Amino acid sequence: MATMWALVIAHLLVLLPLLQASVEFELHGNVYPDGYFYVVMNVGEPAKPYFLDVDTGSPVTWLECDFPCQSPKHGPNDMYKPGPSNMVSCEDDRCVAVHKDLRAVHDCSKNPDRCDYKVRYVEESSTGVLLADKFSLPTSNENRPNLAFGCGYNQKGGQDQATPLDGVLGISGGTGDFTSQLKQQGIITENVVGHCIGIHGGGFLFFGGDSNMVPTSGITWLPMAQRIGTYYTPGEATLNLNVQQEYPVSMKPMRTIFDSGTTYTYVHMTTYARLINAVGITLQSSSLKRVYDTALPVCWKDIEPIRSVDDVKNKFQPLDLTFGHGDNQVTLEIPPENYIIVSESGNVCLGILNGSQKGLQELNLIGGIAMQNHIVIYDNEREQIGWVRSSCDGMPGHAPLIGSRL
Repeated sequence: MATMWALVIAHLLVLLPLLQASVEFELHGNVYPDGYFYVVMNVGEPAKPYFLDVDTGSPVTWLECDFPCQSPKHGPNDMYKPGPSNMVSCEDDRCVAVHKDLRAVHDCSKNPDRCDYKVRYVEESSTGVLLADKFSLPTSNENRPNLAFGCGYNQKGGQDQATPLDGVLGISGGTGDFTSQLKQQGIITENVVGHCIGIHGGGFLFFGGDSNMVPTSGITWLPMAQRIGTYYTPGEATLNLNVQQEYPVSMKPMRTIFDSGTTYTYVHMTTYARLINAVGITLQSSSLKRVYDTALPVCWKDIEPIRSVDDVKNKFQPLDLTFGHGDNQVTLEIPPENYIIVSESGNVCLGILNGSQKGLQELNLIGGIAMQNHIVIYDNEREQIGWVRSSCDGMPGHAPLIGSRL
């Protein structure tokens, strides 16, 4: 009997790494001055590192790619070079999923042997073809699933200039995004993704509902509203300055989107004007005075140059972003350090911008700056978004991790 149980235990120990239901990455970067957060993803055979911007607003993962008609190289690492075996055909289910997520016409009459796509962002776009290759994941059994991703050969907008990024890790709520593919291949058991963006830079990203990165209590949950494309939207919200709601900023509920790939928060021009006015009123008795700064549109100087957000955050009031109505209200408190930055010139600047100037119309983007020092969870299984305040300075419960393994 003892021998039999010893064999059972031995088999369970062998299988234990295969039962891991989460994948975790270290985040690099900061809100300012970098303006992005990225993971190191190793792709291909042999595996090579690529720096990918973590974007909950993108349904497509793509790398800057060596392909005919490519735009000039911008990223820090060698461009990915696809082979014929990497191409995904137009009739492939993965191509159908990408076209669905992008709301593109799925037409295979022109190029049946490849999957063309174009993904658009607020100020940028990337045109490419869909590929598939091995991804090295930081798991105990060193999973190397074959995942679909974009070969971005023509970038317009923000990637027109040299950038420290090689592409985008698309983790929006689509059917063919990175998280969905991990579940489809059994790497994770639940379509859940979350991040913790460090107030001083860095942080972590996790996939799967069983991650030990997720606290067991204290999470504020909010049902996802009707989807706007593949974006994560918790519905309409009102914005107020300070917890007593002394300064109502939004005239009416705002349609909001959580978008980690957007550095700053963007609101409608009416809300933006009222916010600047309200902040100005609260600063009247302070030593801060408006000043021009190339870093951001609205900035203030102090008597002496400001060294850090910690030196000036007490001069500002917290913001409340309140979702729902009546007794069913949920509030995300945004402390000053989650909406201001200190520029290289020693001024403090407002990290909330006019979204109407970017063509966002009535949409309001809650950017990475507002999510700092929060674990934010996008639970696609239960159609809900959750958050809880947390230190995001390191990977909890782990020795330091490199982004992924070769």
